[in-house]
Amino acid sequence: MTTAALLAAYAVAILAAAGAQLAAGFVAAGAARPPTVGERRLVVGLVAGAAVAVLAAAAVAVLLAGRGWWFAGEKLLVALPFTAVGVGSAIAGLVRWRRASAASGPRVLLLGGGLAVAAGAVACWIIGFPPSPVATVLLAVLVLLGTGLAWAVLARRGARAIVGFAGIAAVVLAGSLGWVWLADTAPPSIEASAAHAHAGGEAGSVPEATAGAGAEAPAVVSVDELRTPDGLDAPVHRVELEAAQREVALSSGTELSVWSFGDRLPGPEIRVTEGELVEATLRNRDIDDGVTLHWHGVDVPNGEDGVAGVTQDAVMPRGEFVSRFVAETAGTYWYHTHQVSSEGVRRGLYGMLVVEPPGGVAEPLDLAVPVHTIGGAVLLGGDDGEQAQEVEPGTAVRLRVANTDRTPLRVAVGGAPFRVVAVDGRDLAGGREVTGEAVRLGAGARADLVFEMPDAEVRLGVDASDDSALVFRPAAGAAPAEAQVPAADASAGADAEASALAPADLPELDLLDYGEPSATPPGEAPAEFGEVTATAELVLDRMPRFVGGAPNYAYTVNGRVFPHIEPIEVDQGDVVRLTIANRGFEVHPMHVHGHHVLVLSRDGEPARGAPLWLDTVDVRPGEVWEVLLVADNPGIWMDHCHDLEHAAGGMMMSLAYRGVETPFEHDAHGNRPE
Repeated sequence: MTTAALLAAYAVAILAAAGAQLAAGFVAAGAARPPTVGERRLVVGLVAGAAVAVLAAAAVAVLLAGRGWWFAGEKLLVALPFTAVGVGSAIAGLVRWRRASAASGPRVLLLGGGLAVAAGAVACWIIGFPPSPVATVLLAVLVLLGTGLAWAVLARRGARAIVGFAGIAAVVLAGSLGWVWLADTAPPSIEASAAHAHAGGEAGSVPEATAGAGAEAPAVVSVDELRTPDGLDAPVHRVELEAAQREVALSSGTELSVWSFGDRLPGPEIRVTEGELVEATLRNRDIDDGVTLHWHGVDVPNGEDGVAGVTQDAVMPRGEFVSRFVAETAGTYWYHTHQVSSEGVRRGLYGMLVVEPPGGVAEPLDLAVPVHTIGGAVLLGGDDGEQAQEVEPGTAVRLRVANTDRTPLRVAVGGAPFRVVAVDGRDLAGGREVTGEAVRLGAGARADLVFEMPDAEVRLGVDASDDSALVFRPAAGAAPAEAQVPAADASAGADAEASALAPADLPELDLLDYGEPSATPPGEAPAEFGEVTATAELVLDRMPRFVGGAPNYAYTVNGRVFPHIEPIEVDQGDVVRLTIANRGFEVHPMHVHGHHVLVLSRDGEPARGAPLWLDTVDVRPGEVWEVLLVADNPGIWMDHCHDLEHAAGGMMMSLAYRGVETPFEHDAHGNRPE
């Protein structure tokens, strides 16, 4: 049983327990005096059902503890005591109620027990991980006050007692909300990190983490000093991008009002050669909220990273900013705004960046294919619908597919076997030919797919649309895709049939078990990196929090929201083992800026394929990933969910090098880095 299934089973069991227990209390409170036989049986059945459900929830919590304490901490330490007290109270009340049905005490015990079980049920969604002693005490006080209010009503203690209990409960509840809100107005973690840099503090500020012993207090440097120096002896590739509101017409006839970096969607493709100096001038014509240029997946100097409020101020209308970096690593990347990006990227502020090796690419046909959903249309590249072109049979074709949406994407090539030759801008060695499997890309991720054009039609499809596809046809005409395999070969025929299926219907290629393994034993850090010097845990969840001063069902890391999530603090040269656990029911593609991470394991199973270096780790519900990060690029770097709605909802933090500070503020000058 998967961890996600266990989390769902726990939720069902504990909510059933709370519902049954509360129902028992209310039935008893409103029952006739003396209660009818039917009322007695109903209350007994509800209390018994609640007890069974609590036992089931406890058993599931124990199983979850075996998957990781992140999934079970508050369930065993907070919810289980609450539910145990609640069921005990309910049973005691039930026994007394059956003997003296007219008394108020048994009814109060039954109702109070229901409140306690309900408090235990909601603990994992309002307290979460790590368990908070203060929040637990406040929850217990509210249960006691609720029980007191029930006593005042059922015992007919008068309006003064009822108002008193209700008033105190309201004050405690308001105080609890105020306590959470004050945390939302505390100094942000990025500023705290800068202050820590001035003090030359000790390692270990990450909750549930131990940081490595780096160099002694380093000299303080500002992020705006960590930029590409002038006078480099490198060829320069200049590009100018103007962010503006535009009207775009698609071939399907759909007309869109977009924000874009060029006259069409996506923005202009930037294609450079490894070693070139990219000099990009960004101008903002009329995007009122401002824009930036973030080079997604490119390990640029920190001052060129394009994050408003962290590495620069947002470029407001009629403003401009020039970013410069050397394209050091060949691969597939993309660029987008990192100012109000949850809206800006969705509305069209994105484009592709391709870095070719000095000798060029091996494939004569090399296409960058960003996939983007906008205005109900799914664009593959710059258009929706079926886009066809003729290709000479025998031609090698490279498709650089990028998921620029906020949700996962499945892509597949039908009509020809293909290989995955790169992921997130890093080559994969020795990958086998793939037929009848789809490649999953988390939000922000890229994969390079290569196939040889057969004498038949080939189709690149995505699960986001049945209509939008790239179709390649032989120059002399095409046969149906299924016809390329002789019918006499049963196994080959099955492969052809599978390749004709939609990507959503195909099995998924496991990239952790794809390609030629290295000499390093699976799950271990490569020897060339030396010993792991720092560790950190990121526990992803969703809980009620204040975000930007407003109540929100927020997306959290280690129980907190941006900007109050403690940064992962490192020294230059640290080798960091990161554990990322997803407690929630939504996918979180975690994207770290300025670095790639090496996947070590997923759910305890070591990566057995070619070394998989990612800049976006797609963590599904219940999954636990272990990755390795080499701290070789000083700065203050964002680490956030690339479902940009989740980032805007709080799931953003920083990877901060000691000795680095920022003069920019995330909530000043219009800056909004999400």
